[in-house]
Amino acid sequence: MKPRIRILSTGGTLGMLPGEPGTLAPSAVSDNVLQYMRGLEAEVELSAEGLWNLDSSDMGPEHWTRLAEAIAARLDDVDGLVVLHGTDTMAWTAAALSFALRGLPKAVVLTGAQRPIAWVRTDARNNVVHSALCAGMAIPEVTVFFGRWLFRGNRVTKTSIQSYEAFESPNCPPILEMGVEVQAGEVPRAAQGPFVVDARFDSRVAVLPVVPGSDGATLDQAVAAGMRGVVVQGFGAGNMPQRGWPQAIARATNAGVAVVVHSQCLRGHVQLGSYEGGRAALDAGGMSAAWMTLEAATVKLMHGLGRGLEGAALAEFYTTDLVGEGA
Repeated sequence: MKPRIRILSTGGTLGMLPGEPGTLAPSAVSDNVLQYMRGLEAEVELSAEGLWNLDSSDMGPEHWTRLAEAIAARLDDVDGLVVLHGTDTMAWTAAALSFALRGLPKAVVLTGAQRPIAWVRTDARNNVVHSALCAGMAIPEVTVFFGRWLFRGNRVTKTSIQSYEAFESPNCPPILEMGVEVQAGEVPRAAQGPFVVDARFDSRVAVLPVVPGSDGATLDQAVAAGMRGVVVQGFGAGNMPQRGWPQAIARATNAGVAVVVHSQCLRGHVQLGSYEGGRAALDAGGMSAAWMTLEAATVKLMHGLGRGLEGAALAEFYTTDLVGEGA
């Protein structure tokens, strides 16, 4: 019996066409994606529907919530789901869905394209075909398929606007490589438990890079602007200037604002005890992003705050690896 796969379209480059004055814009193509998938019906029982049609740069926490609820409502009727999504914020949405759909019993695969599916030279058909095949496999978690790789959804980041292999998973190997043969990677399974849908996110979170010579004033400004959480991108393993930044972190945490320390490096992980600046940030109340991507680290903070967590409860939640995100 062929697996039943449902495609949910949210828009993105895959379904775009040139508009005026030549920029790509959402079109009705994404609502008719099945016409470009001829032959796939031999492998899977395929259906599709459009949820909305947006450039992914316009998607945010409210869409993550609606998407999580749409996925949960359709799980009983299918063997797997494919979500068509713009590439610019796909890693953000994948991370959000991984936290919102804990204990997911079936595969949910996000994919998109660098070029529209209606164009002759496009990567879209390859990505959709392989995503549908992956969605029929027993991989019950949120993933991203792009190019030839199936990645854990909360471990990917977009690294190229030019390549057809636009996504990487810097600190976690791919789950599958879809080459001439399908090759499985050595990826530990995410923690399993009862299926729970909790798609609450607080958008009042900022991301601030540490700039050489800066003193943390931007963190004070973020607190004054009403942010409830801030992700500070330090240097290397989470290091930062000892003058200004640790003091600003202490002021933020004393004001009830959660602070996470991330790294400006793509690979490796945050170790706040490695250098004096990082140790000072930790002593001031900063939480380590550990192995998490910037997207996962930020979205997890938004999720914890959206659940109403604060103080020690938020710190315990944040530093616990929930769905293989690498905390």
